Amino acid sequence: MAGQIALLPWSRGWHDVAAERQEGAMKRHVLTVLMSFTAAVVSGAVFVVALFHQFALVEVAASILTGLQVFFLSSAIGDLLDEKKESNRARNSAVALMTLFLVEFYSFTRYFH
Repeated sequence: MAGQIALLPWSRGWHDVAAERQEGAMKRHVLTVLMSFTAAVVSGAVFVVALFHQFALVEVAASILTGLQVFFLSSAIGDLLDEKKESNRARNSAVALMTLFLVEFYSFTRYFH
């Protein structure tokens, strides 16, 4: 009987539940930082490749978006250090969409050049 009671979710202490939620939030923040870092690296790589291929419009777009990606990366790191409860979903979506836009823009320009 005692073993069954210990398995009930409300039998655990509140600190255990809070610690599990905090660990989940920290994992989401780490994934957000990794995603933002990867997006910044991809944007920088597109900039360098566009520079070598002399696609001026792609260079401009890549440099602006790389700056934004670095800003979003610093914001994600700040959220991680401040131990915010939840990551910013709008920022995560913006990071992913901007990276996809830049890669598609480079591919489109390269295809029609």
